[in-house]
Amino acid sequence: MIRIAVCDDERDFSERIKVLIEKYSTEQTDESDITIFSSGSCFLSDSTNYNAVFLDIDMPDIGGFDIAEQISGRGNTLIIFVTTHDELVYSSLKFRPFRFIRKAHLEEELPETLDAVNKEILKLGVNTKFMLQTKNGEVLIDVTNIEYIEIYTHSMQVYTASGEILECYGSLSAMEKQLNDFDFVRTHKSYLVNCKYIFSIEKNRIILDDKAEIPLSRYKADTVKSKFKNHLRSTI
Repeated sequence: MIRIAVCDDERDFSERIKVLIEKYSTEQTDESDITIFSSGSCFLSDSTNYNAVFLDIDMPDIGGFDIAEQISGRGNTLIIFVTTHDELVYSSLKFRPFRFIRKAHLEEELPETLDAVNKEILKLGVNTKFMLQTKNGEVLIDVTNIEYIEIYTHSMQVYTASGEILECYGSLSAMEKQLNDFDFVRTHKSYLVNCKYIFSIEKNRIILDDKAEIPLSRYKADTVKSKFKNHLRSTI
């Protein structure tokens, strides 16, 4: 069960977004418990731990930015700002929202947002420890510590942010499937990269935060750019 709050002083819009979320949940065979709040004060007085809140920026009593400031860092509630003022997207970034939806584009932008919400909730509830079969035995590693994985000669090399290199058994395709929910992307037939550590994407290579250079296949460039863009949006 996913608990979602909709906080907006426009009742008609709140009902509209609720209907769309319920429709999405039915199609995805997920269950959602949606609560509507007509003011910021009502929302703040509720002690429920919501998975996500759709928060109107411009409200008469307490604005969305003020609410975000109060709930930021409290639990894992994902903040999705909703507004008619597109220019406020830049002002909202300091509150680290999960997404920003324009009311005029609700039908277009809501499905992708809900997909991302479900994925993020899954990640938050999943143990990020991962068992690798190395040549020296089994090693338990935190997925978030993996920078990239390379097929080298006849073995698989796992490079970590701590500088360790693990020589493992297995195929890159199998690893790609297992790490799909953790924002890893195939940049080349021989490389699988964690988007968390990408610094820049160039014409035929990826630059990581530690300046490591990873080949980028022209056939995979669009997929890599799209995956990285979605990763950045989810971490703003």
